[in-house]
Parts: sequence; C-alpha cells; structure tokens
Amino acid sequence: MSEAGNRIFRSGYSLPPALDATYKAMLRLCDIVTALALATEVSLITINVTGRFVFNHTFGWMDEISQYTLLWLFVPGSVVLMDRYALFYAEVLLLFVKSTSIRKAIFVCNSILMLMFFAVVFWTGIDYVNITWTFELDYSDTPKYLFYLSMPTWGFLMVVVTLKKLVCMEDPDVTEIDPEN
Repeated sequence: MSEAGNRIFRSGYSLPPALDATYKAMLRLCDIVTALALATEVSLITINVTGRFVFNHTFGWMDEISQYTLLWLFVPGSVVLMDRYALFYAEVLLLFVKSTSIRKAIFVCNSILMLMFFAVVFWTGIDYVNITWTFELDYSDTPKYLFYLSMPTWGFLMVVVTLKKLVCMEDPDVTEIDPEN
C-alpha cells in the first residue's frame, strides 16, 4: 500500500483559499505578537537586572509590565505551537497504537475535549471582560483588564486552530517525538 493509503486522515485537504489565507494571517500575527512580547520581556528583564546590580536601583513598574508581557507571550505563542503539533495533544498515545481506527478515535476525542475546554475558557473570559466593563476603569485596573482580555483571546484562537485541525483531519506527526524513528 502507498504512503497515502496508510494515512488515517485525509491527505491534501485544506481550507478554502479565503479561509486559509485568513488562518495563515492569524498565525503570522500571532508570530509577530510573540516575537514583540519576547523582545520586550528580554529587554525589560535585562534593564531591570542591570539596574539592580550595576546601578543599585530598579524600577518597580518593570516587574509589573514584564509579568503582563509574559502573559501575552504565552497566548499567541501557544496558538502557534498548537498549529505546529507541539502542544495540548495526547499524541504520545498514538506512538503505541497501530490500529488506524483507534488512532483516529483518539484524535477526534482529543479534539472534542480541547474544543470544550477552550470554549469554556473563551466564555469565562468574555464574562470577566463584561464584568470589568461594567465598572468605571482607572489606570490601575488596566493590568487586570489585560489579563481578563487574554482569556477570551486565547480561547477563541485555540478553538479556531482546533476546528481547523478537526475539519482538515490533519494527521499528527508523532514521529518527531518517537525516539526509535
């Protein structure tokens, strides 16, 4: 049997061109935000550590900003990792399963569980953002608002990535983590 015949998922299936372009633009934007957040995080921590040990003076606000930058490093970064099969999958189980029907069942069940989890994260985040908007905000509430805003953003992006994987039925490449291959 050919390699394509052995695959348990549809090979070559992709999203319609407009959706695929939108999906790729979303991933590119996540890459850019992740790179900017990483550069900001490294700069802030370097400046703060240098100030602490060289000049014997630190800025308290840098620690605060670096904490929220770390959050926004995690949100788009995990979306990109999810798209590249590096996160949130029970694919290790697929290394030990040879039956194609069981492999497909594990993939589908895992995707459905992830959809449920990220939907809960999304709706919980929406509730938190709505609660925050009902009160008059001042500058001290901005960090809390940014934290709450990250929840629906992350939940939505992860639902999109999971749906794309489920619709396209992309075969998880577990050979990268298989030490015998």
